[in-house]
Amino acid sequence: MLKSLYFKIVLILLIFIIAVMCAVGAILMNGVTSFYISDFTGQMTECFSGDGLLMIELEQVTADEQYADRMKQVLSSYGSILGVDQYRNYYVLNTEGEMLAGSDIELGAELPVTPNILSAINNSGGNIGTGGMDYADWAVRMNPGSESDCIIYIKDSLEEMRQLNQKLFTIILQAMVIGILIAVLLSFFLAKAISSPLQSLTYDTQLVASGEFTHEIEVRSADEIGVLADNFNYMKERLRATLEEVDGEREKLDIVLSCMRDAVLAFTADGRVLHFNNSAVELFGEPLKSETLGMEECFEILDIPLILEGNSIKLTSPDAAAEHTKDGFIFRDRTCGARVYDVSFAVIRYVSGKRQSSGCVIIIHDVTSRYELDESRREFVSNVSHELKTPLTSIKAYTETILSDPEMDAETREYFLGIVLSESDRMHRIVSDLLVLSRLDNKRTNWSVETFDLRQSVRRLCEVMRGQVSEHNHRVTFGCQRGLPEITADRQRIEQVILNILSNAIKYTPDGGKIDIKLTQLPKKFVRIEIADNGIGIPDDDIGHLFERFYRVEKSRTQDAGGTGLGLAIAKELVEAHGGRIAVKSALGEGTTVTIDLPVECKLEKNEKK
Repeated sequence: MLKSLYFKIVLILLIFIIAVMCAVGAILMNGVTSFYISDFTGQMTECFSGDGLLMIELEQVTADEQYADRMKQVLSSYGSILGVDQYRNYYVLNTEGEMLAGSDIELGAELPVTPNILSAINNSGGNIGTGGMDYADWAVRMNPGSESDCIIYIKDSLEEMRQLNQKLFTIILQAMVIGILIAVLLSFFLAKAISSPLQSLTYDTQLVASGEFTHEIEVRSADEIGVLADNFNYMKERLRATLEEVDGEREKLDIVLSCMRDAVLAFTADGRVLHFNNSAVELFGEPLKSETLGMEECFEILDIPLILEGNSIKLTSPDAAAEHTKDGFIFRDRTCGARVYDVSFAVIRYVSGKRQSSGCVIIIHDVTSRYELDESRREFVSNVSHELKTPLTSIKAYTETILSDPEMDAETREYFLGIVLSESDRMHRIVSDLLVLSRLDNKRTNWSVETFDLRQSVRRLCEVMRGQVSEHNHRVTFGCQRGLPEITADRQRIEQVILNILSNAIKYTPDGGKIDIKLTQLPKKFVRIEIADNGIGIPDDDIGHLFERFYRVEKSRTQDAGGTGLGLAIAKELVEAHGGRIAVKSALGEGTTVTIDLPVECKLEKNEKK
């Protein structure tokens, strides 16, 4: 309460009123005293001047034996001029200062010897001012040295002046009380007029400090406070817009960082975590979330020979393979667990409190897919080279044998030429399969989409494969769900996939085996083709690689059943191009089941039909 603006304004006005009234009272009372003394002095000077009537008459009665009484009579007759009343008296004194006659015998008998009386006794002339005394007096020496030598003495007790000052003080005190009451009343209105908008400003600043910007200060005047309120409203809007812009930028940055697949970490100069995104948490796990992961530990995990010194990053090993950038380094192909990363480092500067600080930002880019792709390409080139080298070697060897022996009998020559033709066909199949895969990879396959009955297509393929089935003495069963819908797809490509799976089932099932083919309808407008056999099966370690190009499970299959290793890879590409999926379940020595799920309406019709 004592610190409030209300109290201060009221107190200031009260002090002001009291100070003004005290000053006015002091000036008035001092003015009254000065006026009374000056009036007394002027009046006495005028009356007792040497050529005045009073002095002439007083000098005329000095020759009388009863001069004291006669002087009293003269002074009494001039009482109005001298201002004689109950507070002002006149006396006739001898040269010893004793009263001879006077207007008040009792007071005259006890007259003290004042400085003016002494001055008259000594006949030094003049009267001393009575400022600061509780009385005013005037003494005049008459006929010094004669028998009628005496002193005329006028004394005023100033009681009238004191009564006037007392009355004036009472009036001033009353005026002060009334003024204080009026001041208190007005001060409350003034304080309210001043403090009300200030209280609104204070309340609004508290809302702004808490993040609330919707409250608007009502501007009710055009004075300085109104201008202040108006400017505060403008400042608040600018601050709100600025904060919204900053929050928007920060939110966009957070979204960008959270959506980045690259791990981003920021550290302070002393190695503490400053910022990280979700990808960094996925990479470093709980130590990063609990903020126990430091910069040195991060460098150690990534095997990075760096150290942060001041505002710069330095290599701890001068022979480290690093690319220098403007603000840091880039390390390529750093292995961490089963992943491969490109790691970039740079120095950052930021404001912490009121001080500028420095730190380090680390961007970890996962290049595992690129690394695996490069490895896959190298392996692909190696596989292609190996697959083509084998038939070329055979062709070259048998051709050289035929050319080196012109006398070779016809039967042997025909046998050798048959091998050359077989190896040429094998090379042709490899090249054709590679071309098919190339067109699928580059989206350049020409599709012929039509609506057909899948059941009829599978029956026709079984008829086509009847010869191979009979050769191996297999038993093939075919089952189809009633009401199976027709599908819209590239009929030739789907039959190619089914034929490839059926050929593998015939090839890798021992003679006298069993092959079951089923067609069923699945929810969400899909149909399933299931081809199961009781053949030699596939080891668990090889199932995950079946759809890789040039991959063959030779160690558990007969040597005369080897193919190019591209059939299943092509089948997978064709099925997925139609929007379907293919899967293999197998157990070594128990058989293999291949399921192909195809949409009733393939996506080629809309996206890739040509």
